[in-house]
Amino acid sequence: MKIIIEKGDSEEKVKMAEALLANGLVSAIERAEVKVDVVSKSNEEVAAAVAEVTRLFGVGAQWTAVYRVLVDFCGWDSDVAAFCRRMNLIIKDVKVSFDCNYQAIQKPLAANGILRKDFKAWQKYRAPKGDRVFPRQLLIAEKLLKLLSINA
Repeated sequence: MKIIIEKGDSEEKVKMAEALLANGLVSAIERAEVKVDVVSKSNEEVAAAVAEVTRLFGVGAQWTAVYRVLVDFCGWDSDVAAFCRRMNLIIKDVKVSFDCNYQAIQKPLAANGILRKDFKAWQKYRAPKGDRVFPRQLLIAEKLLKLLSINA
């Protein structure tokens, strides 16, 4: 039996997999690579789409969906602080209800494992009944993809 590690899996899961391998309880660790063609979008295109999609935000944590789309499809830096700096530069003239900041993105990423995974995993995920967090994130991500004319 082998264990598959995906982008976004916690450090704890990786260490557990390594321990299982070292103890001979699994035969291999495989790192799943999801290859996505990077779509080039100008700062102006991103700013316009983000301005539109942020009107749908109910909570600041929905910046996580914007982060996921831009990192996965447009090749933005996955470092959350760097992402926020870049985003705030390109939307400096856009009025938003919720600021794009480290906490707004990092807190949901830390709390919900599916949000750390790439968007392809989001599409396969079935949220548990009563989950209000993931469906809100998915709604924003899908709307942003549509506004940027990106086929996921």
